[in-house]
Parts: sequence; C-alpha cells; structure tokens
Amino acid sequence: MVSRTLARSGLVLPAVAAVELAAVAKIAHDRDKSGLTLLAALVLAPVAVGATAALAARLGGRRLALAAAVVYVVLPWLGRRYFYGSFLTVYDHKVMPGLVGLEHTGWFALGVGIATLLAVAPERVTAAAGVLAAAVALVAWVDGPWGQLWGNFHETTWSQTLLAFLPIAALVGAARKSPWLAAGLGGWLAFVVLRGLGRDYATGGFWLSVAGAVPAIAVLLSSLAFLVPRLRTAPAPDPAH
Repeated sequence: MVSRTLARSGLVLPAVAAVELAAVAKIAHDRDKSGLTLLAALVLAPVAVGATAALAARLGGRRLALAAAVVYVVLPWLGRRYFYGSFLTVYDHKVMPGLVGLEHTGWFALGVGIATLLAVAPERVTAAAGVLAAAVALVAWVDGPWGQLWGNFHETTWSQTLLAFLPIAALVGAARKSPWLAAGLGGWLAFVVLRGLGRDYATGGFWLSVAGAVPAIAVLLSSLAFLVPRLRTAPAPDPAH
C-alpha cells in the first residue's frame, strides 16, 4: 500500500518534501549538516508522507489519507505556533529540523519505518506490538520527572492541558475505526513520550524523542474527525400522508 501511494503521487511527494526541507533549513539557519544528512532527509521525506497516507488510508480510507498527508506536511509549522518565548529558538534550531529528519535522522527513519509497518502488518500484530512497546517503556521510564515535564509545558506552550487530553481524544477517534490500529499507534506514541521524559527539555530533548512518531501523530490528529457526529438525513415523507 505504501508503494502504491507513492506511485499514485508521482512527483508531488518529492516536490513537497524538497520545499518543506528547504523551508525548515532556512528557518534553522543550519549550514553544518553534511550532504549525506541532507540527502537522507530528502529521501526519507516523501517516504514518510507516503507511509503516513497509507496508514491513514488503512484506518479511514482515501479522505483520511489526504488529510493525514496534509497534517504531516504542516505539522512543523503548527507546532511552531504552539510554543512561545525563548523556547521558540530551540524549536527552530533543534526540534523543527528533527521533525523532518534534519536532526537525529536515524531516529526519524525509525519512526517512518514503524509507520510503514503499521500500514502493512496484520492489524492484530500491530496491536500486540504497540502494547508490548508501551509495556517496555513503562518498565524503563515511567518513574521519570512528570512534574518537571508539566512545569516545562507550562513555561513553553500555550496550553499544557491540551497536550494532556489531545492524544486521548485522537486515540478514541482512531479506535472508533479500528481498535487494533489505535493500539499500535498509541503504543508507539507512549514509547516515544516515555523515552523523552528523562531527556533535557531545555535543549529540545523531549520533543526530539516525540519526533520519532511524527507520521503516527499526523494520523492520530486526522482521526479527531471521527469524533464529530455525522449529520442525520431527514426521514423521507410518508406517501400515505
């Protein structure tokens, strides 16, 4: 399904990837990246968009695939609107490049690989893998500095409460279409969040860990649409009356 998505997209995904990477690199003003890093990010970007679209298509069809692909592309810019103060500099120079593979490229590539597996593996296998990943992360990192993280959210984001409830709402939306895929997505999201607990927030460490789940996050955010009640059509008039 991933290869089919890329094939149907033709030159659109590579073009979008090139524009996004150029824009992020310009904001980051990072001229120290090697040519190999830039090439790897450029190769990964269209694959990441295609994997995101394929995973979303599996969950909710073509419309969700298009929505998730758009969310994936604009997510670095949406994220920038969510931070304020001095942390914006960290976001621009560290976190935003990490969201597109210009920082911690290997970790970003792992996230793209996970999204690809979620798009093609049997649904119950993805659910089991997600539960296992979450369980491992809980054992390893659950005793991290939650209070400190909450305080950092308060100092750097416009609403820490939104960060607490948005993932839950997105997972509920995904679960309305497929509980198995929702378990896989939620397990990987839990893994990257718990992994980021002990990392240096001031230098973007927490968010760079979350960057490993950008394709999954794009699909989950798009799944919020499934929480919106459908409009009911008016019943047909009774011919007898």
